[in-house]
Amino acid sequence: MPGGLVVSIRVAILGGGPAGLGLARQVLARDDAGEMEVEVFEANAEVGGLAASFALEGVVFDHGSHRLHPSIDPEILKVLNELLPGVLHRRPRHGRIVLGGRFIRFPLRPVDAALKLPWRIKCGLLRDMLVRPSRYDTDSFAATLEGQLGVTLCREFYFPMARKLWGREPIEIAAEQARRRVSVRSPWQIIRRMTRQLWNRGRAGASFYYPDGGFGRIAEALAKDFERRGGRLSVSSSVTGLQHRDPGWQIETGEGRHEFDMVFSTIPISRLVGLMEPVPPTEVAAATSALHSRAAVLVCVVLDSARWTPFDAHYVPDSAVGLSRTSEPTHYAAARSHSDRTGVCIEVPCDPGDATWQMSDDELVNQVGREVTRIGLPPLKPIRAAEVRRVPWVYPVYDHGYDKHLATVRSYLDQWPGLVTLGRQGLFAHDNTHHALAMAFAAADCLGSDGSWNAAGWEAANDRFADHVVED
Repeated sequence: MPGGLVVSIRVAILGGGPAGLGLARQVLARDDAGEMEVEVFEANAEVGGLAASFALEGVVFDHGSHRLHPSIDPEILKVLNELLPGVLHRRPRHGRIVLGGRFIRFPLRPVDAALKLPWRIKCGLLRDMLVRPSRYDTDSFAATLEGQLGVTLCREFYFPMARKLWGREPIEIAAEQARRRVSVRSPWQIIRRMTRQLWNRGRAGASFYYPDGGFGRIAEALAKDFERRGGRLSVSSSVTGLQHRDPGWQIETGEGRHEFDMVFSTIPISRLVGLMEPVPPTEVAAATSALHSRAAVLVCVVLDSARWTPFDAHYVPDSAVGLSRTSEPTHYAAARSHSDRTGVCIEVPCDPGDATWQMSDDELVNQVGREVTRIGLPPLKPIRAAEVRRVPWVYPVYDHGYDKHLATVRSYLDQWPGLVTLGRQGLFAHDNTHHALAMAFAAADCLGSDGSWNAAGWEAANDRFADHVVED
């Protein structure tokens, strides 16, 4: 630079979850980071977003059931192990599905399924395997899954679970949701996966990585290393406005206005559009309003008992109850801090403002207490403490036509230089934490130390992201 002047590149990242913090840390960890200044804005008092953890009576809870899938990129896993030495452990999965009134091991095991599945389900599965349509409709979630997996699995598990998670009839949901949320494509594929367990108990789907001290340790470790490298982390800092000031951006928070050369957003895409100044065109606002996300109420209870059940999670498609999943976080970690108590998290999907959302905490604790015993699980007692958390953005809902609405919003955002969206919320995508981290690392690779942006490289990365399928 003339006269030896060094011009720093200022980068803002909206959202302090795994995607935002992974990106922030990677940008500053590079050898050519130079004079880059990076600031992360997180609205909550703690980092992690949905992947954060919190403590209640000494028991660490996650916001639902969170695991790091073993299919994570080895280079990303290497970074996490460096940041969490001796803390991140590979753990066996040990869950159950409530299916046809029976408890079936999950991941599915051949002998267990053969012995415990009701005869009507076993006969239905056999029929679906032997009589499969050569052609089927792919115009909805319902049609696609029935064509691929058959009527039995759909009506016993996938359809009732879909109604809970997304609040829609399966026929009202786009086929893309089936591709992004269901990793198997035929009954035979399920059988093959089950059979592999007979000689390969360590396969990816039957295990997961989890850190001692809660899943939130991952985000906390990324944040700590980011700050150690000179990054600025602003928690309890809600962004209230975003305006393009050629050639950069102006961000407004409660602390004032901030100037940046580039902005990366991992916050919900609808929130991002709502922050834009000037107000986006009417058609963009309408498209944004047409994108729906499902919320969840998390009922977390601490029991004066060493354990509630021997299992880490239960998946509950049963339409007679509102809960969709339970998890016992003390079974996730390799080490536990208390032997005289355990914690249980019960997830109840809902919509912001609906009857479930508006129930009092005591009402919710009592409701899930009745529901767990109704499906055959032990009572939630004795209760030492309870806390209810309401999470507004949990599951993206792919209604029919969502793709056109999303394309309209993405097209509008893509026209602005120096603005990039990523992560589950930023891309309105179904993914796992290892997917979010893959996006973060890819974005860091596309950002030059001089502030240049590799648009072609990012487009190629987005093509890879489109192939992400959620691993349950």
